[in-house]
Order: sequence, then C-alpha cells, then structure tokens
Amino acid sequence: MTSLVLENAIGTIYNIVYGMNGQRGIMFFEKALLYLKQAMSNADMKTKCEQGIFAISATLFNTINLNQDAVVQNRFKDIATSLNVCLDEFPTARRGSLALRSAERDIQRIKERLRMGDTIPSMAYQPVATSFPEFQMQIDPPGDLSLKGPRHDNDFASIDNIKILPTTGEIKSDRAEFLPLKNKNTLHHETGIHRILDSQFRLLREDTAGLLRDTVCALEKCWQELVHGNNKSKKLKFLRKMNAKINIFEQVHIEGLKFDRRKGLVIDASFTQPAAVSQMGLVERAQWWTASKELQIGNLVALVDDTLDTIFLLVNRREVLTPRARRVEEPDNPLGEFDVGNEPVLKDLAGNAMRALISLTPVDPNSEPDQARLIALAQQVTPGEAALVEFPGTVFASFEPVLKCLQSLHKQPNLPFITWLAPISGTQYQTNNGFVEIPPPLYMSTSRGRTATLDLRCITINNVPLAHSVDRPVTVRHLERYTTLDRGQCESLIMSLNHELALVQGPPGTGKSYVGNKLVQILLANRDKLKIGPIICVCYTNHALDQFLEHILDSGETKIIRLGSRSKSVRLSELTLWKIGSGMKPTKVEQKNKYDCHRIIDDIQESLGTLLSQCSRPCEFSDIAEYLETYHKPQHDLLFAGAKEVKTVDEEGFELVSRTTKHDLFKLWKDGRSPPGRYFPPRRITNRNLAQLQEQCYDYWQTSHRERQTLLSHWEESINDTRRQELVTHMEEWTKQNHLLQMQNRESDKRCLEQAHVIGATTTGLATNAELLRSLSAKVLVCEEAAEVLEAHLITAMLPSVQHAILIGDHLQLRPQISRYDLSMESEQGKKYGLDESLFERLANEEYSGAKIPIAKLNVQRRMHPSIASLVRDTLYPHLQDHPDTKNHPEVTGMRKRLFWLDHTKHEDSSAKDGQMQTSKCNEYEANMVVSLVRHLSRQGPYTGKDDIAVITPYLGQLRKLRKKFSRTYDLVIGDKDLEEIESAEELEGEVDLDMPAFPIGEAKQGCLLDGIRIATVDNFQGEEAKVIIVSLVRSNENRNCGFLKTSNRINVLLSRAQHGMYIIGDSQTSRGIPMWSNVIGILQKNDNIGPTLPLMCSRHPNTPINVSSPDDFARLSPEGGCAERCNKRLRKCGHACVMKCHSEELHAIVKCYEDCTKSFSHCDHSCPKRCWQDCGGCQVRITTNITLPCGHSPKSLACHETIDISKVKCRATVTRLLPDCGHQATVECHVDINTYRCKSECGEPLECGHFCKRKCTDCRKKDKASDTITVDHKKCIVACGRSYTTCNHSCKKPCHPDTPCSLCEMPCEVQCTHSRCPNKCYQPCPPCQELCTWSCQHRKQGCNMPCAVPCDLVPCSVRCEKIIPECGHRCPSICGEVCPGKDRCQQCANNDILDRVLDLIMFTTYREANLDEDPVIFLSCGHFYSVETLDGHMDLKNTYVIGEDGAIMGPKSFERSEMKGCPDCRAPLRNIHRYNRAVKGALLDEATKRFVAYAGELQTKLVKDVEEKERKLEDLANEFVLAFTDAEDGTLVSKLTARLDGYKFTASQALDITTRFVQLVSKAEQPYGKVASMIIDARRRRNVTAVFDLDNTVIQHGFELRGRSFQLRIWWAILWNFKVLAAKLAPKDVEEQWRIFVSPRLEKAKEASTELMQKAESSKSNRELVESMIYHAQFRALELSSSPISTMTEADKARVLADERKNLIRCCRIISTQRSIKYLLEDVKKALDLLGGVNFYSFVSSEEKKQIYEAMATEFRGTGHWYYCQNGHPFSIGNCGLPRQLARCPECGAPVGGQNYQAAAGVRRAEDMDANFARLRV
Repeated sequence: MTSLVLENAIGTIYNIVYGMNGQRGIMFFEKALLYLKQAMSNADMKTKCEQGIFAISATLFNTINLNQDAVVQNRFKDIATSLNVCLDEFPTARRGSLALRSAERDIQRIKERLRMGDTIPSMAYQPVATSFPEFQMQIDPPGDLSLKGPRHDNDFASIDNIKILPTTGEIKSDRAEFLPLKNKNTLHHETGIHRILDSQFRLLREDTAGLLRDTVCALEKCWQELVHGNNKSKKLKFLRKMNAKINIFEQVHIEGLKFDRRKGLVIDASFTQPAAVSQMGLVERAQWWTASKELQIGNLVALVDDTLDTIFLLVNRREVLTPRARRVEEPDNPLGEFDVGNEPVLKDLAGNAMRALISLTPVDPNSEPDQARLIALAQQVTPGEAALVEFPGTVFASFEPVLKCLQSLHKQPNLPFITWLAPISGTQYQTNNGFVEIPPPLYMSTSRGRTATLDLRCITINNVPLAHSVDRPVTVRHLERYTTLDRGQCESLIMSLNHELALVQGPPGTGKSYVGNKLVQILLANRDKLKIGPIICVCYTNHALDQFLEHILDSGETKIIRLGSRSKSVRLSELTLWKIGSGMKPTKVEQKNKYDCHRIIDDIQESLGTLLSQCSRPCEFSDIAEYLETYHKPQHDLLFAGAKEVKTVDEEGFELVSRTTKHDLFKLWKDGRSPPGRYFPPRRITNRNLAQLQEQCYDYWQTSHRERQTLLSHWEESINDTRRQELVTHMEEWTKQNHLLQMQNRESDKRCLEQAHVIGATTTGLATNAELLRSLSAKVLVCEEAAEVLEAHLITAMLPSVQHAILIGDHLQLRPQISRYDLSMESEQGKKYGLDESLFERLANEEYSGAKIPIAKLNVQRRMHPSIASLVRDTLYPHLQDHPDTKNHPEVTGMRKRLFWLDHTKHEDSSAKDGQMQTSKCNEYEANMVVSLVRHLSRQGPYTGKDDIAVITPYLGQLRKLRKKFSRTYDLVIGDKDLEEIESAEELEGEVDLDMPAFPIGEAKQGCLLDGIRIATVDNFQGEEAKVIIVSLVRSNENRNCGFLKTSNRINVLLSRAQHGMYIIGDSQTSRGIPMWSNVIGILQKNDNIGPTLPLMCSRHPNTPINVSSPDDFARLSPEGGCAERCNKRLRKCGHACVMKCHSEELHAIVKCYEDCTKSFSHCDHSCPKRCWQDCGGCQVRITTNITLPCGHSPKSLACHETIDISKVKCRATVTRLLPDCGHQATVECHVDINTYRCKSECGEPLECGHFCKRKCTDCRKKDKASDTITVDHKKCIVACGRSYTTCNHSCKKPCHPDTPCSLCEMPCEVQCTHSRCPNKCYQPCPPCQELCTWSCQHRKQGCNMPCAVPCDLVPCSVRCEKIIPECGHRCPSICGEVCPGKDRCQQCANNDILDRVLDLIMFTTYREANLDEDPVIFLSCGHFYSVETLDGHMDLKNTYVIGEDGAIMGPKSFERSEMKGCPDCRAPLRNIHRYNRAVKGALLDEATKRFVAYAGELQTKLVKDVEEKERKLEDLANEFVLAFTDAEDGTLVSKLTARLDGYKFTASQALDITTRFVQLVSKAEQPYGKVASMIIDARRRRNVTAVFDLDNTVIQHGFELRGRSFQLRIWWAILWNFKVLAAKLAPKDVEEQWRIFVSPRLEKAKEASTELMQKAESSKSNRELVESMIYHAQFRALELSSSPISTMTEADKARVLADERKNLIRCCRIISTQRSIKYLLEDVKKALDLLGGVNFYSFVSSEEKKQIYEAMATEFRGTGHWYYCQNGHPFSIGNCGLPRQLARCPECGAPVGGQNYQAAAGVRRAEDMDANFARLRV
C-alpha cells in the first residue's frame, strides 16, 4: 500500500514486527529463514519457494529501513547473509524470475542499509584521533569528528542535522567548511551510497547556500559604506569586489508580527525608501515599484545587523497600491503641523515617501533563535541598524527541495541501482568484452522465468509487426528496415530496452530526443502488459521539458501531467497537475481529515493573533502587573497596596472616577520614587544582583533605582520568554497540522497522477514533490539532456519504485551549470571536487571490476553540413557519420563559403572593472562586424525566420553589446535565461539603458527585412540550432588568454549548432594555445577557410570579388546585399527597369514600382489613378444613378464598380430598428445585420442603490450562443453618488457607495466676486475680498467706498435706467446701477412668453402691462425677472435700510445678521444684484463663519493630539535625564549632560510654538467677521468712510482662541514641572542658575497668560476655560512657592498667596457643581490643592473622562443637522434629525441647551442664518 495517509499506519506495523531493540524482529526472521531452508531442502518444493524468499526479503528491507538502530544489530547481518545464500541456491535458469529478481534487489538494499552500522562507533568509542588517524592528516573532518571540534553550530558529521541555509554561527566562523573530495580513494567518514549522498549534499550546499554565507560575511568589512553610505559608485565598487548580486535596504523596522493560516508566521517590515525613489511623487513611486524586480514574491532576503546576526526570510507579499485604490487625503493646507491630512499610513511599498513596507515569512518558521530575534526587533521603538539584504540571483526554491531530498535519502537510502551508483570496491561484476553486464529491467521478468515480449508496431512503418524481448531481441537489420531509425539509433533503442540502467550518448544533431521519444512510445504501447505505471520524464530546464512532452503529445498520447507552473507551452497549459487535479474530488475520509486540520488551525490562528500582537510591542504595565500577580502574588500586593479605582454615579447620572491607579504607583516605583502617603527613609544606593533580590527582597518598594531597573528587566525578559515558548509550541503544532493538510491534498493529487501515463517534471519540481512521487508505482524514468543535470538533482529523481532508468545525453558537450568556479572541473582546484560532473559522465567513466558501463552511442548526425561536422568529427567524435541529406544543405546565399573564420587582431575592450564584471568581456570590432554581417545576410531573402540566423558568443558582456546594437534595427529572440542574466548584470553595473525597448520584441519594425534573429551565450544554446551561425569569440589579447572557450565541452557546443553555414569572428592566435582550437584551426587552414578578409558573393555577379574586413566595407562593397553595380533588371510584375543597387532575387521580387499604372478596367473607360505596384481593385469613380437597391433605398451615387452587381452593394441609408435581445432602439446603416449588432445604448435598468445603470448594454448582457439565453449582470454601480453636501451646493462625485459615508468636499470653492475667486477647497473658510466695491450710480455723488466683502454703504437708487439697449435702440427696462438686459428682454421687442410673465406677485401685473417708469424691472442671473417693488418686499429691504414715508430709501440701518434669500422662483442667489448686496453679504459672512467653525474644530482635534504627544515627550526626556545622571554617578558633572538639557529645552520650544500658532490661526483677526471689521476700520482711515457697521461681539467665535490658550497653559505646566523633576538631580548652584535663566522667565509668562485667560473667559462666560485658567494659575504659584531657589517672598506673602489661590479653587468647585459637562476638572482641582498643600508629586495621566471630553470636542462642530445659539450666543449643532430631544449644557458656558420633545430650552434660538446659508447658497 502506498497511500500517503496510511503511511504512518503501515510504518507502525513494521515497528511492531521489529520490537524492542529489534529482538522480536530477529526471532521472527530467523524462524522465517528456518522454514524457508526446510522447504528448499525438498527438491519438489524448491521451485515453489521463489515467492517465499521474495516476501521475506521485502519485509526485512522495510523493517530495517524504518528502524534506524537496526544497522547496529549484527544478527540482522547474519540474517541477510543467510538470505543471500538461499538466493544463490536457485539455478541460473530461474534468475529471470520476477520474484527472484525482486528478492535480489531487496537483499542488495539490505546490505547497503546495514553497511551504515560499520561507521557508527560503539558507546565506548575512542577520541577521533585514534579512530581516524590517517583521515586527520589529510583533511579536517566535519562536526565532532574533527580534533578541533565543530566549526560552528551548523557543522555536523551527519548531513541529516545540517540546516539548509547558513546560521549566524556559520557566517561568523573563520574555519573553512568541510568539502569532500571527488577521489573515492581518499578517506571519508561515510561509505557506499551514503558517501555519495553526503558529498553531493555538501558540495551543492556550498555552491548555493555557501554563496549566501560568504556574501553576508563580506558585508562586515564594508558595512558602513554599503548600508549607510550615500556614494553610489563606491557601493558598486564594493559589490563588484564581493562578486555578488545583492540589493540592500536600510534601517529595517519590524512593524508587526502576524499569522497566516497558509504561510504561518508573517513579518511586516519597513525600510527606508531608496534615495532616488524618496524624491518621487506618489504616482511615480507606485510606477517605479510596480516595474521594479526588487523584492519579488518568493525572493530570498536576509535580515542582517552590524554584528552579522542573520535571519533568512522569503518575500511573502509585495503590495503597490495605485493612487486610485489608495484613499489619500492631502488637503491644500498651508498650516504645517495643523494639516488635517496626515502622512499616509504604511500599507505598501509606495504609499509613504520615506519608508516602504514589505511582508516576509521566515524560511524556517520553527527556528527558536530566529523567533526570539524577530520578537526583539519587533519590540524596538525606532528603526535600528538592521538591513535587509536581497539575493535576486539566488532562487531558494531551486536548491532547497533538492538538498532536503538528499537529507531524506541519507536517512533512508531507498534508491534503485545502488550497485551501479555506488560500486563497492572488491565486488566482482560480470563483464563481457570490457563492459560490465547490466541486467534487464525487473518488470521485463515474469513469474515463469521468462522475459516479457514487447510489441514494436507503434514505431514501425505501416504498423509492420515487430516484437522484442530480452531472450529474443529484435535485430538491428529489421528495426532499421521497418522504422525511421538509423543503425546507431536502432542499436541504442535495443540496448536501452535490455538494460535496467541505460546510457544513450548522442553527439550534436544525432537525434537523442527522437530516440527518447520512440522509447517512450514503445513503453506506453506495452504499459498494460508490463504494469509499469506512469513514465517519469525528467529534464533540467522547463524549456527542454516542454519540448520533450510536446513530442510525446505529437505521438498521440494525451494522458500527460506536467508538474510545476513555469511552462510556457500553450499546448501543455491544460495538462498541469493543478489544472487536472482541480477536478479530483476528495474522499469523505479526506474531507473529514481536512476539516479536523482546519479546525485546529483556526484555534491556532485565534491564539497566535493575540500572542503575536503582544510580541510586536514592548512589555507594557498591564503585562508586568499580570505577570507579578500570577508568579509573585505577595510582592504584587505590596507593590500596589493603596491602589484605588472607585466608580460612583452623581445625581445627574454621570459616572465619577477617583483613582490612584496601579499604573500611577508603578510609574512612581519605576521612576525611583516613593508611593503617596508612605515614607521610606533614604536608602544608601545599593546594587544587589538579581539572585540577591529574588532571595532577600520581599517589598519591592525597599529597593534602589538601579535595583528596580534590574527587576524590571528580569520581569520583561521572563514575560518575553513565556511568549517565545508559547510561540514555539503553536508554530510546531501549526507545522504539524499544515503537513497533515498537505498530505490530504496530495492524496487526491496521487490518485490523479496514478491515472496518468506520462508525468513530466524538472529535477527541481521532482524534488519538491518527492514525497508525493515516491508513493507512486512508477517503474520507468527517462531523463533528457542527462549530461547537463547535476548528479545531486538526478539522484533525487531516482524513485524507489524505478526499475528502468534511461539517461540520454552527451558528456562531451556542456556540463551542468554551477555558481562556484572553484568547484568546477574547469578549474584546477575544482577538479578535486567535480561538482559539475554529471551522474551521466561519472557513470561513463566509472570502472566495475576493470570494465566500463556500456553506453549506446548515436553516430549519424542530421544537422550539420559535412564540412561543418568535420570540425567535431576530427576532434571528438571519430565515428560520427553524416546523413546523406546533410550533403544537400544549400549554400549560404550572399557568401562565398559556407564555413569561414574571419581572423583579426583587434583586441578586446579594456576594462578596469573588477569582481563579477571582470569575466564579462566584449569586443567592439567583433560586435560591429556581426551586425554588418547579419544585415548583409538579411538582404539575401532566404533567412526570414527567427530560427534561421543565430549569433553566439561566450560572454554576457558581448551579448549585451550586441543586444544594444541590434535593438534599433531588428527584433531579437533572446532566451529567457540570457535575458535574466543581462538584466542582472546591468543592475549590478548601474548601467540600465532606460531607452532600450523591452525584449523580445513582438513584431518587426517598419522597413525591417529580417523578422528576427536569435542571440545567445554558448552555455544557453545547447540543444538549439540555426541555419546560419555567427560566432563572436571576443577574446583577443597579448596574453593569449582564451577564457571560457578553453574546454572542449564548450567548444563542441559552439561548433555544432549550424546547419548550412557558420562564420567565426575571432583572433586565431589567442585561441591557438588550446589543443582543440589548434586542431580546428588546422582543419580550416587545410581547406582555406580562415583568413583576414571575409569573402562575400553577389548572386547576380558571382565572379565579382567582394572581400570585407571592416564594418564599413559592407556599406562600400555590398550596400544592398549584392555588389556595388546597379540592378537594371526588369521587374517581373510590370516590366519597368529596376532602379535599385544590385540585390538578391528575393529582394528584387518585392521591389515596388512607382511608375503610373497603365492598366484599364474591363467594364468602363476610366483610367486607373494608382501607382504601378498597387492593386487596381474596382473603379472608384463616383457616378450618379437612379438605381433602387433590394432593400428599397435609392442611393444618390455609387462607385463605378458597384453598378456591375447591385446585390453586393451595402446600403448606407440610416434606419432605426428594435434590437431583439435588449429592446433598445438603434440607429444603424441599412445593411447591418441587427441580430449580430452590439447595442451601444446605456443599460438604463434600475439598480438596488436607486440609480439607473449607466454601463453599456452589451457590458451588462451576455448571450450564451449554445443555449441562446441572456445573462444580466450590472456589476458595481458607476453612477456618481450624488448626495448633496451640507456645507456647500456640491454633491459627492465619487462612484456610488451606498454603504459608506461621503468624504469631505474637495471641489474648488465657488464663492467669487467681480474681482476674483476664492482659492480654497470647498470645505475651507473663504478669505474675504479686500478690493474696492464696484457698485456705483450716476445719481449718487460717488460709488460704494467699502471693500468688496463688506456690506455696502451706498444707498440703492430707485430711478429707471437711462441707458439704451444697443441691439434694438430702446430704453433699458431695469433700474439704475444694475446690468442692462438684451433685446430678448426689451418690453417692445420681446416675444409673447416674455411679455406675459408676471412681475408683481401681489397684483399679478404682467411685463406687458407694467409701467416701467414707475416700477422698473430687475433681471436676475437665473433668467427670471420681477418688479423692483416685488423684489424689495421679498428681500425685506426695510430691515436693511431706513425707508421714508414716501417709500424712498433714506440710508442703511445698523448691520444685522440676516437670512440668505434667493430668486422667488428658483431660489438662485442674488449676489450679483447690487441693490441687495448689503443683505446678501451679511448672510455670506455668516456662512464663512460657519465654515470657519467647522474648520477650526478640525484644527483643534489635531492640537489635542499634538499637545498630548509633546506632554509625554517632555516627561520622557526628564526621566531619561534622571536615569542618565544616575548612571554617570557624579552629581556635579552637569557638563556631561548638556546635550540632554538642550534637547529638553528645544522640545519645550517646539511644544509652545504649536499652541501659539493655533491661537494665532483662530484669533479674532483671522475670523471672517474680524477680517471684515479690520477692512472697515481701514476704509474709515483711508477714505473717510462713515459706514454703519457695528460688529456684534457674539459673532466672533472666542471659544477656539480660549481653548488654544488653555492648551498653551497645559504646555507651560508640562515644561516647568518636568524641568523641576530633572533639576532635582543637579547641584544647588546649577539649579539656581537654571531657575534664573530658564525657569523664572517662563514661569512669569505662564502666570501672566493664565491671568489673561481668566479675564477673557470671564467676559465670554466660558466656564471651562475659566476653571482651567484658575487651576493652572494655582499650580504655577505652588511650583514657585515650593521649588524656587531665588524667591524673595516672605512667609506672610506666601500665606497670602496660598489663601488667594485656595479661594479661587473653591470658586472653581462651585462653578463645576453647576455645569456637569466640566466635572472632569474636579480631579485637576484636587491636584492643584495637593500641590498648594506641599505634595511633591504630579501625574500627567489624563482620566478616561477627560479623554472622552476631548473626543467629544472633536465632533462638537461637525453636526450635519441644524445649528443653534445658546442664550450667551455660543453656537452648537444638533445631529440626526436636527431637532432638540434631550436637555444638555452649553459646552462653553454651561447655559441650558438642547430641549425635550423637540422643543428648545429657554434662551436657545435657532441659528437660521447659518442653516440658510448652506441650504440655499448658490454662489
């Protein structure tokens, strides 16, 4: 059984068989062997015992494999030996039996498994020096085996215990890592397959994780420059020296720890924005981060500090919110600190200009050191020294699964083919002609002792019957005759089917993939007979895997499943495991198990939510109090003795709180002070350690300040320890449940895979899904390009069920790619390790009893022309043959020779760069020659496909140069891997070309003859081919250094890619020193295929010699791809002569002739007006006809060719038709088919929100063609919200949001006059216009002398206007001083509708009947008009002006606030009517005042928060000063703490500036009425104006200024009191000096400010501010009396002052008793009385009631209902319905406000003026 779910249960059975110490298992198997031997002694029974020995061997292997200590039980070895003896007794003829073959394999595994016991020392082992004396002389072994001990905390003898990524100890270690040597004759602490697994793990880890270790370690030497430096060039220099691609993000701060049920522990980390990004705006930052490849999901990062403490993490989520998605409020507000819009909260990478946020997950979520480190970082208040180092070139997912799989195999090496993978020295292998004999696959054996027969008709021509078995193999002759395979392919196919481990070597172009595809076809055709299960197809790259699977798909097999998600094949997109597995339903058992897992994870999520929130912040008072109460209850009770928290309810129902809280006591204790009411004699300063304190100290109050800090640190550490342990427990449980959940999901995946016939995976994908795949019964493994796969990767692909492995590759071509050159076979040092030696190459070179493993070699190449193939045949493949078709490859058009080396001596570009870029060379001359040669070839014609021409170079630097040169002319086909490497190199150099287009480009540019070419590095072009290959060797230097191309493997790939032709550009002298290059150059010289000039050929004039040696030669000698002669050939289509330069036939065929067309039409006499090259088409001349079309319409004219067949004419007449699907009417042209027409109308249907849908009809309605049904989906409403704002005439413009409130109106203010327009946003108060009013009248001596914003002082004129209407010449019907109407409003010229309009709303006189001389007309801006008498009555002019008995206006009345009135018809404002502007301007002033009140309320809310923050800051600075002074242990050395003292004073100055600025902003002078009053005073002074404008003091809002002054006193008090605290640590002379220069001046100002506030609050009846001013005045006096060292007051004076202050405080109590809204001030009164009584303690902690009051103040002026005034004129608002329903007190003076039963309280009046302004204002 192979179920993942039942795996544990099955393992339990084997554990029970094994028993305690294996004793039960030993007895069990010894008895089983005894019975087996007895049965075999009977000759008749011996043949029947095959199944018995198979069952015993299989059970014994599983038992030993699941019990590790079995390897030290010697009796199991005896059992295995006896079992092997029994097997040998069977006759050779029976060795083909499936049972015996299986038993033989299991016994071999048992031997290998038990061999581990030989290396495990006994309990009394000797020191390493005696165990490994010779070993120690040669190499320092790992872990405890080393004489020096382990190198670090991650150095172990067994790879099972090694963590994949380096630990902090490993990074800091200065000892070299243990790297096992390749030579198996060197001593090693492991043997057999374990040695191979150990070696591969350590070397692969060194190549991947080792790079991370070295990179982080290198950071230490240049930490300051890289992490904190600003010099970009210096940073790049250090990065090149480090030879690493990293990104560094500075000042990392853990914002919080979270839990995700899928990802586990999640860390939100912020860091400083990159310097360039921080200078961008929000939109630019969002675009930059969106386009950036930094911090992509899944990228590996390291959190490193300057001590190299390191945590490795993965990017979990990166968010870049678009400006539209982000709700950012940044009002245009010049108020600085008082700006209502705050800096956006950290939510993503781009939202904040200074810092970015990224979400991470730890690589190892269960690492306790990492968890502890993350908690410590999360509790830091400010960003520290830690940096985030990203490794974009290291893909963690590409090596972590492989390394983990190697560890798993090392624990239980359940691998097939161990005999061949890890040959044992001394073992005798059966050989034949120098080759070891490899048995056939186990599945080929049958229970009857014969081998299975395979049907080969699936690969034969016309299904000719062919069969093959091991006993009777098919002949090569028959196979070659009846299939498309050549002889070498036939031999390889037969050998692959006959050997359980088959190696197929295929030189370039010999069809390795083709043979592999045929092998898979045969196995699939016989899979039911062989019972082989799914075939596993493995490749190293995704590209190779897609190609291989597509070939299988082409053969007709569809049951293919591809693992992984990085496939780019469209054909395989629906064949992924994710796609197919999504339709697999889980079983009921799986559903239940999933439910149980999810339930447990839910509980974990709930617990961790609270725990991680606590871990994300420093320990708070509540945490410590809870800890003490839990673990130290007696000490807790003593520490908090006297703490009170008593809540009572007064007679009015308000809750009163009086407290000396635990928090207050703890703060006193923490600050080193005594509790209130208790006195402790001064203790001498002691410094007992923690152990002494825990043992001796019972009362924590009896401790010194330093001892308290010791205890506090211990408590905090204990709390954090507890939290860390809880976190560890929860995370371990989550890991367990998450693994169980994945197992349930994999169970359905397993059922899905079992139904597949072919499973495709990369080696990484296979290792990732190793647990899943190892549960399958997959018996065949096919590996394509096996020579390019690392041995570690291929070993992990060897599933335990595999019985047949076919490795296809060529070890003479490229080796696997690794990162470290010093581990490569190409370096002298790397040959000792040979990490890049593939398993294929190792097996090919391995010896078994002096024999080699047989390799099937393909020997017929079908790619290269024989002349090209000779370069590799004569050097590497002496038996390589050419297929006859290769001789027929065409010559390369435009070239004299198909193979040529352009030899030059132009040196490579010099470069002073070091580090990584030192290996990236380029050569400008070669790059230009390549571009010119490609341009020449592109003009020949045959090479138009993207796979026709390829440019190959060994260096990435040259590839980049070529890319830049080609980018402006050609489409490029650049491999994904090359493109990634290019971009990585450009980022490292800082030379990204922003003008470079993205690659690959999708289509050719206009005028480009070549659709595209392919450019690639040699290493990334193996397996590819092209018709023409152009090679740029790059290297040319005096040192004759050939660089990368010194190995035959790479040269082999380079020379074997071309089909038709190959052209090499390079310096032969530089390459000649390499043996293979020397041979190649010799071959070329022999055939005259090398020289200093490249011979071209003109297809028209082949005898014309064209030899080029420089790029300019191409333009001079072959400008159009031919020669320099003129073409002069006739054009084939028209016969005109070609005027172009000599070119190829292909180009000649596409030349466009620009002569006039000479053709004529057959149906008419019109001439063709087009050019010769253009298609004539039909005659387009328009002719007039009377033809009636079939639809019935008669067009006025038709094109000439349309008259031939009118049935084909499209009628263009416009018609209106009803659409059948939606019912809308559509206006379309007559020929349009209405059934296929897409409706363009709006949908128009009503939505749930009340709006009508504004989307296109076709967006809401989708028609299913199959069922002919229409689905309607309106999606989200896109209509503008439309809700009207209460503070303006605008409505909300945002898309409909019925469930959320509208935001503030951000529209520009519409208030304007004849001079200017208000510049503010709509919700901000308008600044009054100060320009002179423009109203004037010819009947008055002068115009209005007042500023525009001030109600006018000019008496309105009632005389009819004497002006003439210019349009008609008639007299104006309006009144003097107003705007004259147009002709359409003239009484003599207007139409009847105008003349019949009623002017007088009382007498109903019409315009036609009116006597304009007696009662003129006023024309309003809205279009309506009325008589002057009507509008005067409507506007209540008699309340604004004094009216005489005769009705004449005598003069203005005193200004009174009035209601805003508008047009009697439409209620539009009458602002532009001068006659009524005195009334209108007064109403507008009230409107501006209301806006000011609302806006000032927002500023006040901000002020409250700022004051509280500054208050805390001052208190913290004072405490830090005291602690620093205590640590200094020198009370006289004030100079050492000058900096802290100056910092305190600076913060004090900042705090005062905040309150001062607020007071200035809300002062009387800044209010609308205050500004208007200033304007009037200025007008009186400058223009002698005698305006009647008396300002009522009640319109000035004093409350905000008074509150600002109150907060100013609060800041004064915080400054002075906290300075008193820190001054207590100074010497007396220093205290006196500080009082004189700092405290005393500020104390006098504070007393004066409190006295001034007292007077203003008294006059404005603001009781709250009055009480606060008296409290602060008392506190200032108490501070002066108790602490001033320079006071000169007598005792009598002090007594008098105390009496006065107590008297004031008693008055405060009386005021508070009458106004319950300020009862929270009673606590402050008590504090002031205590200070006057000599108490030397003050707490700045605000009561909860006070906090609630402040919160209420924040919403005091945000009402959306109606406004009211109290009896003292203070405004307030009532929300909801806007009517008074409950009694309350004015928050300013305590007067009754509100009401009951919707009736206002006595003295309360409706602020109709303010309400009207907003309800009717139309500015």
